[in-house]
Amino acid sequence: MRRSLLLLISCLTLACDVAAPGSFPPEDPELAANNEAAGDPYAGRFPFDRAVAGLPDTGRLYATIVTDEGELRCTLLPDIAPLAVANFVGLARGLRPFLDPQSGAWTTRPYYDGLTFHRAVERQFVQGGRLGEDKWIGFLLQDERSVGTAFDKPGVLALANQGAPNTSAGEFFVTTEILRNLDGQYTIIGRCEPTFVARALAERTHAGERPVIETVRITRE
Repeated sequence: MRRSLLLLISCLTLACDVAAPGSFPPEDPELAANNEAAGDPYAGRFPFDRAVAGLPDTGRLYATIVTDEGELRCTLLPDIAPLAVANFVGLARGLRPFLDPQSGAWTTRPYYDGLTFHRAVERQFVQGGRLGEDKWIGFLLQDERSVGTAFDKPGVLALANQGAPNTSAGEFFVTTEILRNLDGQYTIIGRCEPTFVARALAERTHAGERPVIETVRITRE
């Protein structure tokens, strides 16, 4: 009873901020060194506080992916994948530097604005966020494949990778079905609604279209 009361008081003191970020995974020295050698000023570890600078101090973190098909409102999960969420939010808000493959220079601008969905697997997911045909934007991220996260519903937002550990960066995908076979293979960063928008995007992409990501709007509410 006493322990329950203490937990309740603690929760009230912290405003029950269930969306508070977790801790970054311990640094992978080899990955950090490779990112530094590529010129990434953050060595693949863009700080969470920089990503959310200027947003309210508390509340859940949302990403609204605005497309020419409609909007996907995604609840982000910084408590589960703080490093990946910081990177995604920083790119979306134009705060996280990336290497522009066209100019060859590091730049900061809203990364996702004007990009497209370029890949879809029927009845599985739709994928977007690639800058041109080059997957390399100057850094790679450590995986955060947390125990307890799963592709147990449609609408899961996760970072795409190159089929090997620690190879995520800016690309993401949104699932259109339950895909438990993907559990443990990708860093999950959020959950999106409505799923009919994701399915419509997937159908268009699978048919050869390239639906446009107009912007990714980040809010804390």
